[in-house]
Amino acid sequence: MEVKNQYITAVTVNSFWQSINVLINKSHIVNKRCWGSTVLAKQNLKILPCNIEAILDFVKLKNGVNARSTFVHLLTDYLTVQSTKDDENKAEVEIILVELFPKNYGESHAYQMICLQKTELKVKFIDVTPREDKQNLCPTFSYSFSLINNEIVLKTPADASEKVNQWLKNTVLPQVVKWSKEIVPNKAHKFCNKSLALVSLDKYYEKYNQLKLKYGKEMVKIWPECTDPTKFVYEDVAIATYLLLLWEEQMTSQTFVDVGCGNGLLVYILTMEGHDGLGVDVRKRKIWDLYPDNIKLKEMTVTPTNIHTISHGTWIIGNHSDELTPWIPVIAARSSYKCNFFLLPCCAYNFDGTKYQRQNSSKSQYTEYLEYIQTVCQEFGFETKMDRLKIPSTKRICLIGRQRLYEEDEYDKYLDVVHEIVNEQIGLSLNGVTNNELNDFKTRDPVEKVRNCTQVDKGVCSQIIMCITNYLLEGCPLEADWYCGKKIQINDLVDLIPSNLLKALKSECGGLQTLLRNNHHIFEVQKGCVQFRFPRTIEEVKKNMINKKQGNDVKMQVKICWFYNNHPQKCPLDRSVCSFLHEKL
Repeated sequence: MEVKNQYITAVTVNSFWQSINVLINKSHIVNKRCWGSTVLAKQNLKILPCNIEAILDFVKLKNGVNARSTFVHLLTDYLTVQSTKDDENKAEVEIILVELFPKNYGESHAYQMICLQKTELKVKFIDVTPREDKQNLCPTFSYSFSLINNEIVLKTPADASEKVNQWLKNTVLPQVVKWSKEIVPNKAHKFCNKSLALVSLDKYYEKYNQLKLKYGKEMVKIWPECTDPTKFVYEDVAIATYLLLLWEEQMTSQTFVDVGCGNGLLVYILTMEGHDGLGVDVRKRKIWDLYPDNIKLKEMTVTPTNIHTISHGTWIIGNHSDELTPWIPVIAARSSYKCNFFLLPCCAYNFDGTKYQRQNSSKSQYTEYLEYIQTVCQEFGFETKMDRLKIPSTKRICLIGRQRLYEEDEYDKYLDVVHEIVNEQIGLSLNGVTNNELNDFKTRDPVEKVRNCTQVDKGVCSQIIMCITNYLLEGCPLEADWYCGKKIQINDLVDLIPSNLLKALKSECGGLQTLLRNNHHIFEVQKGCVQFRFPRTIEEVKKNMINKKQGNDVKMQVKICWFYNNHPQKCPLDRSVCSFLHEKL
């Protein structure tokens, strides 16, 4: 069965092969059962075109344990049999063996052999998993993608499973085409494009699942914080896995300081795995009391220079450390020549605690900030590498400084360089600056400022709501059925609201989206569009509470119905069934 590309025309040869390369290395993007994959072996062969199908049928894995050696051995045997006949007529192909890791740790791994026929502009995927493993990660039948007349064509066998065939046709093919469209020939890849480049992928997979079972499930059950445990617990498990694999290379247990440790879970896991460390944060969390006595967590107002007086760690960790992000390499540089750092930036801050402002409109603020921090780290003398973590956060690129760009006898000289750069960044005079001045410089207060719109002047909120509703109600036909209003993109709302109101709003909360969430009885946001929320009946509210397994003690018809007082056609519901009270303000 052939399926032609219906999504884009004029795919170039270069963009075709680049998109196939993404498919091979990032199969988890289109395969939701797959956690990730790793290339076990590659082999370039010169064989007769008529023999290509024969070699694909010849190479079958006997077992998955020694897949790499078995694969290479089988190919070598085949080449020996083929000898050097008709060398001038042979075509060059590349054979790749890929191992697919399942998201469900208990399921079998799968192995795919991929044949890239460059001259034929064709790539074929063949399942070579031992049959007794009963893998469920990739099609058990062979399928191929070809570039024919500048279109990508998917070919599957006539007896292919209909469900799997539909997945290839409706999910994989459109994504391959999309990648072909997005990738410009000879253009650099995205910033830090490869995940887990500095650690072994198969070791990471094993270690992550061990820690997930050892710490993750139980921690999710007892999680006392108001944050989502399924995100925060497993994210810290993933970061701990990454650090433990980095530290394995150093062959000895490490000491560390986690600056801005938050819930302290990362400190807990790393300590329980045999590394001595300390976590410090400006505020204590509820979960701290649940950890064993050997877990060292300290509540303190962090200043850029007092952290290394607490512990001389071999690693300084900054995991979503916000205002302290640019200070992490400073702390590591000042601690000792052999001190390393791990930094996972999230919110972009300058040294003086102000928000980082983008300078280049052609880049995202996140990308530019990463480049800025990397440059600073290198100016401090660190050989700084970047890697992309596999975590649920959208901000997943980390910076790692494990080596210096200078010899140890130059350490004092580089301390002066760090000192000068820091002074310049925070606006201190280069002359007469003492450590006390930096000790007094605080990046965050112990009491967290409320930023949920509750502190905004109610008049400001009312004026902003009026600006939005006036637009949504434009052209309301009074004599027709109830008018549900227009729609508008959130980004376009900015043009409707006076700048002084926006400034007052942003100073106290996250901005418009927070205000809209706080007024969800009026507005709803779907796919980035704001519109009126149709008023809900008493029965709808009760049904929703039952579905969410909430109590049934919520009082109805207590709050005044906004639509009854503000919509030109009043509320579309009768006062007896509306969950809000129909009463004049």
